[in-house]
Amino acid sequence: MEDCGHPRFSIVYLRLTLIRRNVMFLERSVEREYPLPSWERVRVRGNTGRTHLGILVYAVLAGVLLSPDILFSQTKILVSAPAKSLTWFPAFFAKEKGFYRDEGLDVDFVVMGPQLGMQALITGDVGYTTAMGSTLRGALRGLPIRAVMMICEKPHFALIARPGIASVDALKGKVLGVSSFGASSYTLARAMLQHFKLAPGQDVKILAVGGGTNRLAAMKGGSIDATLMEFPYNLMLEKEGFIRILFVGDLIPSPIAGFGATLERIQKRPDEIRRMIRATLRGTKYAKGNRDESVKAIVKWTGMETALAEGSYDLAAGTWSDSGIPDAATLGATLKDVMAELKLETPPDPSKVFDLSFVKETK
Repeated sequence: MEDCGHPRFSIVYLRLTLIRRNVMFLERSVEREYPLPSWERVRVRGNTGRTHLGILVYAVLAGVLLSPDILFSQTKILVSAPAKSLTWFPAFFAKEKGFYRDEGLDVDFVVMGPQLGMQALITGDVGYTTAMGSTLRGALRGLPIRAVMMICEKPHFALIARPGIASVDALKGKVLGVSSFGASSYTLARAMLQHFKLAPGQDVKILAVGGGTNRLAAMKGGSIDATLMEFPYNLMLEKEGFIRILFVGDLIPSPIAGFGATLERIQKRPDEIRRMIRATLRGTKYAKGNRDESVKAIVKWTGMETALAEGSYDLAAGTWSDSGIPDAATLGATLKDVMAELKLETPPDPSKVFDLSFVKETK
């Protein structure tokens, strides 16, 4: 068999050669272990007997080793996410629609806390994280990571308060619940309070309560007065009489979900990153253009009721980035907020946080 030049044919040629050698080795081994009488060896070499065994073994090995799944196996990639969230639904949808598979990637998403997710990213236990807040802060603290694309360009948090609190100013002296210190809900809560001239921790106490279901229970139980709540929990609280004061994304533009990767992965696997980005942008376009199918996928993924899924989709779809690149205003505001949180003296260099070259190449 001739090598046809194409890399796939090269693989086929190499594996057929190995198969042929293995079959010859097997035949010789069989003859050594079970030698035939001299009169029988003549008939064996006459296209009968053990020659058939060689043909059979050759055919079986060829069928196994030349199957498409083995020849062109997909790259296995794990992506951490702090929670099931519509902020990165386009990436989940890209997996469901087979867009990653089309790029030769076998992608799975693993839900884990932001700190654990960052540790897993650094150690290589996951290839990417969707947590943009943790990625940006980690990069500015000197961790060898960068944000390589943006999926959601506005936070999905709404400020929800108990009845009787109708404005941000009315939160003075109250308790505001967030998921955890250092999470996006915490960073955005601080930025929101500072925007309204309230001192976080002094004018308003910030309490780490946990994920969406924990904050939902805390609001109902009265242990917190208000919270930043993402979809669909904000809609669930509103149905029970709690008040939506504002949508944080309208006040503070900030990349809330995307892909963060280590510098090592960026240097060693640039083509993989391009394929991840290409498939995800394809998922975003499909999700925004197919409402009914997206809503059904959200119901299946999250278990929420159809009405909640429809309301969540309508609020979320406008926040998904078509380009994967934050605009200049969003980028500047985000770095300013993180700079204030980390108490940095000089404005950070965007190149120390973002590497958007792959998105630009993909476009």
